[in-house]
Amino acid sequence: MKKLLLLLAIMALCACSDRDVSGISSVETQNAFLIRVVRGDSMPASNVVARVRAVDFIRNVEPDSVEHFLAEYVADSLGRIRLDGLAVDSVTIEILNEGEGVFRKILAKDVRDGDSVQYVLEKTGSVHGKVYLPDGVDYAWVQVYGTDRLVKTDNEGFYEMDSLPPYEYGLRIIVGDSVVEHSATVGVGEDTRANVCVFEPDSIKVLDFEFAEAQFIIRELDISESGYMSSTDTSVKVSPKVATVPNTRKNIAEFIVDAGVGRDGNALHWKSSAGIGSWSFFGIWVCTENSPCDLSAMDSVVYYVRGTGVISIIFETLGSSNVEGKTLAYDTLKTSDEWRRVSIKPSNFKPRDDLYGNLGWDVISKTVTTISIAAYDDTEVWIDDITLYGVKPSDFITK
Repeated sequence: MKKLLLLLAIMALCACSDRDVSGISSVETQNAFLIRVVRGDSMPASNVVARVRAVDFIRNVEPDSVEHFLAEYVADSLGRIRLDGLAVDSVTIEILNEGEGVFRKILAKDVRDGDSVQYVLEKTGSVHGKVYLPDGVDYAWVQVYGTDRLVKTDNEGFYEMDSLPPYEYGLRIIVGDSVVEHSATVGVGEDTRANVCVFEPDSIKVLDFEFAEAQFIIRELDISESGYMSSTDTSVKVSPKVATVPNTRKNIAEFIVDAGVGRDGNALHWKSSAGIGSWSFFGIWVCTENSPCDLSAMDSVVYYVRGTGVISIIFETLGSSNVEGKTLAYDTLKTSDEWRRVSIKPSNFKPRDDLYGNLGWDVISKTVTTISIAAYDDTEVWIDDITLYGVKPSDFITK
């Protein structure tokens, strides 16, 4: 009964009112706002259904809630829709038809002036993304202003919505006890990423060796990259067999092994047995040549390692469009029988000396393209889970 009374009240408001409703002036006009809806070939979009809602309308998250749109119209045989008046200052109009649609905002002033407009149905798009969830929150709600769209994220915060006409949409996100305002611009037939970063963590695991096909993965940014091995050492060994790695790049699948020594999962492992002055390394692109990443806010790089010999953690700037160089920090490995957690600060990186391209942390950290792990002389190394602290996932967005 309450829902019926509410619907009757809204219908009465649309028909005639001179009262204020929720602080918005209500105006009845004698003029008309004429909308002509056409398809991409300029032919009339006859009989399409248009729904009109308040611009601040959002669908309630309650499971038994119903939509209360202000009005519904059906275009005539010439694709025409006539608005005789608006009960509020502004509304949205949404038309969806066979994979095409239109979404617009209409002002009461335009209706009062008796304006006319033509809308062209365009291919709909979609929005996907991630809402970063704070500790203790298992999901979020994503609402779209002026529509009946409402989705619940999964327990990682991922969501998606399809069949959205091209438009710059206002989003309202409910995250636990917080409400976040956001936006997403959908192009014609495009899939748009809209991540909500209010609760974004200030750390990111940049290397995880659980999968041979990709070691650097940020799902919410659609990043998935695999690394490579390179060496001046023609006697590089990999368990359980001996393999050679020439100067050319080599896929690293055979270098990913069981971590062992009480550690779960996989790790990267290789042994360099060359003479003094030779080296071998794993490298991976984490940012593009044309859009290097600024990681200068990094507090520390943390990783797990075991082995014997000497390795270095290297951040590089590569590419012909950049001033190429590197910055590196050394680590001496003492034992293969125990995993240890290593934390390296920016101050631990070797001071700039311009030898072999060493430009120092202050220069390279602002334009990082790749991360490398180098092994020198006679070294055997297992390494896993390299994490940057003080760096957010969104720092890796390519522009």
